[in-house]
Amino acid sequence: MHDEERSEQMRQKLLDMQAALFNLRDGLVNLSLSLQELSLLTDETAQREASQETDDLLLRLRG
Repeated sequence: MHDEERSEQMRQKLLDMQAALFNLRDGLVNLSLSLQELSLLTDETAQREASQETDDLLLRLRG
């Protein structure tokens, strides 16, 4: 019984951590997109750099 409770607690912690990581990923992607949008209004070079950083971030998150 104790092992089942501990297993369930560990499973819940893992699910919580996974959800937090997904939220972090979504937040970073939204931030990157906002930076790209802002840079479109101000600077083509910054927009290209933001686009490249977004691509790099997505590659790291997928890898």
